[in-house]
Amino acid sequence: MTITPDGIPTQEPDYRLEMLDGEALLFHPAQGSLVHCNQMGAVIWHLCNGQRTVEEIISLLAEAYPEAEPEVARDVQRTLGQFLEAHAIRMG
Repeated sequence: MTITPDGIPTQEPDYRLEMLDGEALLFHPAQGSLVHCNQMGAVIWHLCNGQRTVEEIISLLAEAYPEAEPEVARDVQRTLGQFLEAHAIRMG
């Protein structure tokens, strides 16, 4: 599935984000699936609430991290791609 600006990412309910020794880990306990996240990835995960579009997530993060604005869109797309590949989110 393609990640488009108007797509709406929603967390899969069985995935959990946990912090372990300062590292964010997104995992599915029953499947044993694991995705390592950086700080931005953890924030992106929390924004995947099924109400925001990809474009809105990018805008929020660009506003919150103005020093990283040039990389925000690329980072959001890459991170959502990782989440999608791990079946941690679905796109609506």
